[in-house]
Amino acid sequence: MTDDTIADWHRAVDERNRAFDGVFYVAIKSTRIYCRPICPSRLARRENRRFFASQADAEGAGYRACKRCRPELAPGHAPVDALPRRATEIAARISAGELDARSVRQLAQELQVSDRHLRRATSRALGDSPFRLALANRLRIATRLLLETRDPITFVAYSSGFRSLRRFNAAFRDRFEMSPSEWRRQSPRG
Repeated sequence: MTDDTIADWHRAVDERNRAFDGVFYVAIKSTRIYCRPICPSRLARRENRRFFASQADAEGAGYRACKRCRPELAPGHAPVDALPRRATEIAARISAGELDARSVRQLAQELQVSDRHLRRATSRALGDSPFRLALANRLRIATRLLLETRDPITFVAYSSGFRSLRRFNAAFRDRFEMSPSEWRRQSPRG
């Protein structure tokens, strides 16, 4: 391993970068435990870290698997992956329009979690609340419809998941600083 690779791996552990999950394993000399780079445990000092390309190498050097990040399990199947896995499921349901006709609380009840947990999962894993993800999805659909069709603005609003024309216009003005009809006129096909 080169010094640049080691520096990249240290940075990946410090940031808990998911892109490196499964690429390497970090072992902690003081505890004799090896982890995935995304392990939520307290970060070890750099001088106490040792890197391995595989689990077998880490175990062969006398380290045991961490009980928090479970490196012996495939990425995506350990308990530490539950929140991102749930957030991905929620995002897919929001993209399919699950929040167009109901509230976050109703979606959470269907998923058998609290609405607070649902909000926390999407905020941590996706960087935004379920409401804002749904709004972004509706606006994405609306802009596509405005660009590709000549349908009336009212039809576009309701087809994209908005439940009122007033909310559609307000969201559009907030995001694009113009009305939907102005946006349509200024678009390449307008």
